[in-house]
Amino acid sequence: MEFDLDLDAFSDRPQFSSCIPDPGREIPRENEDRRMLTSPFLGLEPVENPNAYCLIKEKITQALRQLKELTDQHVLAQFWAPVKNGGRMASLMYMFSVDGESDGMLGLPGRVFQQKLPEWTPNVQYYSIKEYPRLGHAQHYNVQGTLALPVFEPSGRSCVGVLELIMTSPKISYASEVDKVCKALEAVSLKSSEILDHTSMQIQICNDGRQTALTEILEILTVVCETHKLPLAQTWVPCMHRNVLAYGGGLKKSCTSFDGSCMEQVCISTTDAAFYIVDAPMWHFREACVEHHLQKGQGVAGRAFLSRNACFCRDITQFCKTDYPLVHYARMFKLTSCFAICLQSTHTGNDDYILEFFLPPSITDSYEQQTLLGFLLAIIKNHFQSLKVASGIILEEEGLVEMVQASTNKGLDSRLECIRIPR
Repeated sequence: MEFDLDLDAFSDRPQFSSCIPDPGREIPRENEDRRMLTSPFLGLEPVENPNAYCLIKEKITQALRQLKELTDQHVLAQFWAPVKNGGRMASLMYMFSVDGESDGMLGLPGRVFQQKLPEWTPNVQYYSIKEYPRLGHAQHYNVQGTLALPVFEPSGRSCVGVLELIMTSPKISYASEVDKVCKALEAVSLKSSEILDHTSMQIQICNDGRQTALTEILEILTVVCETHKLPLAQTWVPCMHRNVLAYGGGLKKSCTSFDGSCMEQVCISTTDAAFYIVDAPMWHFREACVEHHLQKGQGVAGRAFLSRNACFCRDITQFCKTDYPLVHYARMFKLTSCFAICLQSTHTGNDDYILEFFLPPSITDSYEQQTLLGFLLAIIKNHFQSLKVASGIILEEEGLVEMVQASTNKGLDSRLECIRIPR
């Protein structure tokens, strides 16, 4: 494992800087105009105590040495730290505003520092230039899998920087890497995001009623996938919550996601009890889904959860990562059309179950897609025993479906459409 660190990165200049030891190794600069990339970057406090950051530098150095011992992978580890220089965040080539006074592009380390949440991708080349300003260099130097983690003081209240792990090959799952980073940081009294707890995910089946509902759902997924050759269908359920100590004191609810995205949010996660895979490569996409939780409105499943009805998108690969955190994986596995519907069961009261179906990529014609949606709704309707649409809408001759697509002006466009259900 290769890693870079530099004493200069912890100087008293007000920047957010990456730590690169050898100036001679600097990658040739791209477009000079793109080096000053400003963005609202709230929450950064000026570095008033250089001695404290000397201590953090020493801790990060020790942590990276330990991380090197824990892994045999070829990885570039780069640490970004805030330092004084007019409220900006910089690497040797790029600079991002952190003073909240300008509207520009916020790169990967900037987003992680601002939101205090991890972000990762199987391949940075799936980002847009706005999402990842270093895209040109990533393409030139074949940078692919990347993980960026916020680094906190032991109290968890102050983010001292961002640790970025960069690879030259695609990467599907980062659970192992997160675990190793957390152990290395804990050894030097620092911390990052917690690892996803797969065992607690499996406790989602906590009673006979839920078991009955999920068995009924699995039958629907199986029939749909086998009949219409769908590559993958899976079920999302509201996350389990646990009480954790809040930054300001007291308790608040958090789920078990290691991406931390669900703090103070209602979110959904996949369940191991009800999914069906036809195409073998989809096991890897499924693995990525397990490591991500979706907030209400994120992705097609999140939209269905938000409306408590049905939702369809012809091309999920056009979403940005904020609107659909799994979009890079969808592009990698060439998944495009997706349908989801939010159901409830009489066995479990108000519990929601979001069934998500990925249509065969070969079906691209709009009429064919809508025809297939009608057949899917017919199968779902005919297999209803304890299940019903969560919104209360009755599936009869037609089903009401929200059609969503990525907007050219950011966000999503949507409309409601009636889909005919064949008898």
